[in-house]
Amino acid sequence: MSQNFEYVIPPWEAEMIIKDLSPSNLEEIGTKLWFEYHKKLMHLSQQSVLEITHMREETIKEWFVTFQKIPILIFEAIQISVWKQKIFPRLLELDEEPSNTFMLYSVLYHESIAVSLLENILYHSDSIESLEDPSLDLIDYAVSCITEIIFPKEQDQDDSNNIKEDQSCLEELLLKKKEIEFDISIKCISIIGYLGSFADSLPLATLKRLLSTHDVPYLFAQLIELRPWIKVVDGTRMIYSTIGVWEKLKEGEEDKVSKIEGQVWFGLRELLLNPKAATYYQVSEFRISALAKLQKYLHERVLDQIPPLVDFRRWLSCLNVTSQVPDSKPGFCVEIIPQIRSSIVDKYKKKWKKIAEQQSEYFFAKNIEYVQNMAQVLSEAYDLDKLVIDDNKCVVCRSLANKRCSKCKKVWYCGRECQVKDWTTHKNECEKISKDRD
Repeated sequence: MSQNFEYVIPPWEAEMIIKDLSPSNLEEIGTKLWFEYHKKLMHLSQQSVLEITHMREETIKEWFVTFQKIPILIFEAIQISVWKQKIFPRLLELDEEPSNTFMLYSVLYHESIAVSLLENILYHSDSIESLEDPSLDLIDYAVSCITEIIFPKEQDQDDSNNIKEDQSCLEELLLKKKEIEFDISIKCISIIGYLGSFADSLPLATLKRLLSTHDVPYLFAQLIELRPWIKVVDGTRMIYSTIGVWEKLKEGEEDKVSKIEGQVWFGLRELLLNPKAATYYQVSEFRISALAKLQKYLHERVLDQIPPLVDFRRWLSCLNVTSQVPDSKPGFCVEIIPQIRSSIVDKYKKKWKKIAEQQSEYFFAKNIEYVQNMAQVLSEAYDLDKLVIDDNKCVVCRSLANKRCSKCKKVWYCGRECQVKDWTTHKNECEKISKDRD
C-alpha cells in the first residue's frame, strides 16, 4: 500500500465542520447555501473513504461520535426521502422536460452520501452505542429501503439494461434515481447487519424494533433467497461491489460469499442466536417455515468461508426437526416512537406545493450567472481528483489498478487490455456519468 496519504480536506477543517454541523432545512434545498452544505457532507464522505482505504485512524468517525452528530446523518437521509416523496413529483409537474438535471441529481445523491457516512461510521460498536433514540428512526428508514428491493413495485423493476441512445434528461435522471436508491438499499443491509452484530449493546427498544416490529430475520432470509446483489446481463453474471458498481463475476467464484451476503448471514446469526435478542423474537410456524429454507444455502463452501455459521446451521436444524421453540416472554420494554420523519412531515404539512414552486426557480433557473455559481459549487464537491486511492482494483481481473477511465473517472483498470475487454459493458454507464456531469 502506498504511504502517500492525501487529504480531501485538512483534519482541522473536518473537525470544525463536524463540530458545527446542524440539520439542513428542507425549504432551502436548491439554494447556494444548501449546496454548500451538500459539498461539506460530500468532502466528509470522501475523507472517510480515504481513511478506511488506507487503514488510517478514522478521525471522521471519531468526531461524529465525540460531537454526537450521527443523528444529523440519519436526519439528512430521511429528509431527502421525504423530499423525494412530497416535492420531487411536484417539481416534475412544473417542468416535464428539464434541460439540466444535475442539480436535481445532487439532491438525490445527498441521501446516498448521508447513508454512506452512516455505513462507514456504524461499523464500530461505540458509534452504535452512541445512537440512542434516533436508532429507531434509522431502523425504520433502513428497513423501508431494504423492503423496496425485496418487494419492488412493478414500475420499479430493474430496467438499467434497457438504455436508449435518445434518452431525455428526465429519463436519465429517473434511471439514475433508481440506481442511487438501489445503492442506498444495499448500504442499509450493512447498517442493519451492524446493528444485529452488536445486539448486546443495543437498548431493548431498539432490539424490539428490529425483531418484533420489523421482523428483520425474515427480511434477511428473503435477501438470502433473492440475492439482489447478483444479476445476469446478456448471459454474464454480475455482482454488486462495495464501491457501488456492477462487476463481472469471475469464473470459479460463483460460490464466493460477497461482503454484502456475509453481512446478511452475520446479522441473522447474531439476532437469532443471541440470548438477549431471542427474548423479543417469538418463532411462529410462519417464521419457522421461512427460516428453515436457509439450510439449503448453508452448504460446506459457505461454512468454509464463514465458520461461525456452523452453530447457526445447527440451530436451524433443531428448529426444523422440533418445530418448537421454548416459550419465553419478553421483559417489560417502554415503547419509544421514532420522531424524525413525523417531525419533518408535520412541519411542512400543506406546504409541499408552495415549496415545490419556490424550488423550481432554483432547479429550472434561467439565470445564467446563478447556474454557473451552482455549477462551480458542485464541481468542487464532485472533484474526484481529490479522492486518490492507491488500492483500487481492476473491474475486470480484480488485480491492483492504477489507471482510471479518463472520461467518467469512476472505473479502474490494471491496463489497456482489461479496459478494452470491459468497454462494451462500461460504455453506456460511462456516457451516462459523463453527461450527468456536463
